[in-house]
Amino acid sequence: MAEIEWKGAVWRAAFGSLSVKELLTILKGFGPMETLSFEKPGCCSGEISVSLTGEGQKQITLYHLEVLGKKRAGTGRAALQWLRSVFKGDLFVEDPGFIMVKGANRESLLFWLSMFREGLIDALDAESMELHPHMSDQELLKLESEIRGTPADVNPSSYMQ
Repeated sequence: MAEIEWKGAVWRAAFGSLSVKELLTILKGFGPMETLSFEKPGCCSGEISVSLTGEGQKQITLYHLEVLGKKRAGTGRAALQWLRSVFKGDLFVEDPGFIMVKGANRESLLFWLSMFREGLIDALDAESMELHPHMSDQELLKLESEIRGTPADVNPSSYMQ
């Protein structure tokens, strides 16, 4: 199985086998949509796919993200910033590791909600939560209060990170 070092990470096919040329073509957004695994040493590992929209814009789908190292605070945010800078496209998160870890936990859901609010992800589609670009602030506040287990009529701004 071929693997390459590109933009600070080691990339390989997540399933099956791809040549170095095929890997580079996919990473640049011009190949068929394939799931690739990556590891950025000391930072993160995960699985993504890259595709082009009808308008020629890159679209990244993140299927799994795991932060690495002892000090993990801020690493998830840095990993998403790195992915956005590498691919310069919209970043969608689909089932972000929930199957692999047997259920989403509260902290994970709050992390994804925070990353959505900060504009580091453009959408999230998971079993227990969905975020999309046209959500109102009221919808986001309601979702956050459900995750936190606080009444919806309580002002959640005191909980925001």
